Amino acid sequence: MNKEKFLKAFRNTSPLPIENIVLARKLIEDKTSRSTKAQYSGTVDDVLTDIASGKTRVRIYTPAGEGPFPAILFMHGGGFCLGSPNLSDNACRFISDTAEAALVSVDYALAPEHKFPFALEQCYQIALWLLENATHLNIRSEKLVVAGDSAGGNLAAGVCLLARQRLEFEPACQLLICPILDYRTPYSEKQKSIDEVALEDHYSVAFRDYYLNDLEDVNNPLVSPLFAEDIMELPPAIILTAGLDPLAPEAKRYGDRLRQAGIEVIHRHYKGVVHDFVMFSGLLDDASIAARQVGYDLRKILSLKMQK
Repeated sequence: MNKEKFLKAFRNTSPLPIENIVLARKLIEDKTSRSTKAQYSGTVDDVLTDIASGKTRVRIYTPAGEGPFPAILFMHGGGFCLGSPNLSDNACRFISDTAEAALVSVDYALAPEHKFPFALEQCYQIALWLLENATHLNIRSEKLVVAGDSAGGNLAAGVCLLARQRLEFEPACQLLICPILDYRTPYSEKQKSIDEVALEDHYSVAFRDYYLNDLEDVNNPLVSPLFAEDIMELPPAIILTAGLDPLAPEAKRYGDRLRQAGIEVIHRHYKGVVHDFVMFSGLLDDASIAARQVGYDLRKILSLKMQK
């Protein structure tokens, strides 16, 4: 589907009843579970892991070939309170296939039942689980990418900050797709940067209030990575932004800060598409192209890392 047709359908989509989070989740899950699956040359398996925070389901995409493969830890979007690996399934298929990497999509615990920092710590523990089980999973531990879209991009940036702080592993790259990186600035202010009416402000406020324990949490760099005082020695970054996304400026600013710190950044900006457009891979032409391009970018960065 081209952009014009997609945007027309997107604007006519009924809003989710976000005030009834249980119903909103059911509507999202019903829709995503019925969506057409993109072709994938490898295998897809749902696995139940046993980590410190409890049993956590992950979906593992293993590409065709012998391996061992680079690994991608992936966190889906959904405002921290919606969605599952089904939400980003097609995008994960495209990324894994073109990156020739095993991709592990985390079914992390959702807010408001599990508030910050539960999901972040859970995703960090899954990263450790991946590394501890590298041989069994047929992956290369020195080639671990931390990735996510929207709220998942926030979690990915947070995992990278935690990894640098705790020194338990060193991500090879961070992939941030339309990430939320600034919770200090009200969404209504961000919307002024574009003409398109995207997510309504009450959605953003609801997501924030579901996720955070206290409004003071917006100042925590693990909630608002854009304002982390120290970003030195973070991994190289691939950042995707959308022209009709009010969150695009903060992602660009984060990329600029990383560059100024001497960190390699690939920033790809896609005009005329909405926030988290890559979620619509397999339906929207630009989304499928972007997801495949991410895979090629990852192959390039991982290849250069191994040559150093």
